[in-house]
Amino acid sequence: MTLTHNCNTPWADNWLVDTEGGKPVHHGLSSFGKMVVEEMNRLGMMVDLAHVSVDTMKVVLNISKAPVIFSHSSAYSICQHRRNVPDDVLEMVVSVGA
Repeated sequence: MTLTHNCNTPWADNWLVDTEGGKPVHHGLSSFGKMVVEEMNRLGMMVDLAHVSVDTMKVVLNISKAPVIFSHSSAYSICQHRRNVPDDVLEMVVSVGA
């Protein structure tokens, strides 16, 4: 399940907060968002980080106890679109084994 798409949800910030036009609401995940990720882990659901903000990616990678996916994202260094994954986040994925 993806946590957001083109708007912030009550639990997660979307990629638009990483642009001049967006404003973060949660700076990643709200307290409820952290509970959503924990419940997804408990149920065996994969957390999809496509379309979330960079802060959301980092928070999820720090709390998830299971691998995550980026179902339709690319590496930002290859294609500079704000929906894509920056190198420092890809390094986090490798370091946590997500």
